[in-house]
Amino acid sequence: MMPDPVKIIRVMLIDCRPLVLLGLHDLIDARKPRMEVSGQATTYTHALDLADQLRPDVIFFSFFPDALDPLEVVAELARTGGMKVLVLKGGYETVPVALAIEAGALGIVLAEDSTESIIQAIIKVHHCDIGLDRAWVSGLSGYASARHIPFRCNPAQAKHARLTLRERELVRAIVGDPSAKYLCIAGRLGISEHTVHNHLSNIYQKLNLTNRIDLLMYAVRHGLIGGEEPPASTLGEMD
Repeated sequence: MMPDPVKIIRVMLIDCRPLVLLGLHDLIDARKPRMEVSGQATTYTHALDLADQLRPDVIFFSFFPDALDPLEVVAELARTGGMKVLVLKGGYETVPVALAIEAGALGIVLAEDSTESIIQAIIKVHHCDIGLDRAWVSGLSGYASARHIPFRCNPAQAKHARLTLRERELVRAIVGDPSAKYLCIAGRLGISEHTVHNHLSNIYQKLNLTNRIDLLMYAVRHGLIGGEEPPASTLGEMD
């Protein structure tokens, strides 16, 4: 029996810069039949309309001056079933990385990252993994240190006090290097990978969370990062 062919990943590009669009278009279409560009937009209004028409698998999103708020556009795109948002972030942009993730983006890549890192991020986001790169850690650090918390105070935030010291240690390890594999985290903490999964299950249950991205955002909101300077991280596979 012949295996089913790999479904092509349809990518939509959103950027106001013709050269960036051209470069991304060539980069992605060069990976056919693994992926292809299904459309591109140079304004957020056009992007919303085009995404509704094309229903791409992955939306490659850039921040740029526009009449619409980019974070609101990210949120609107992310709410549409089946489409995943991957943000391309330049060094000059002031939008915190954590806000893009909170809005619904599943991944962040830097404009200066390698072409292979960008391709892998598209694949990871398409398969619902978290496409994180070194921008994520610095973004979380700045977001927390500036105490930029755009959330209403939730009386339930004290529930993190139910976490054990070991569970808090695991949270700090995950926030410190969000793209680390669980086996690597287990080695750092001197415990088994099975124990890591058990602790995570307990953490998710106590905090009413479902996955690692929920945990990362909860840690930022409620100060579970402990003020420690996280190590640099590169885009890597996540469990």
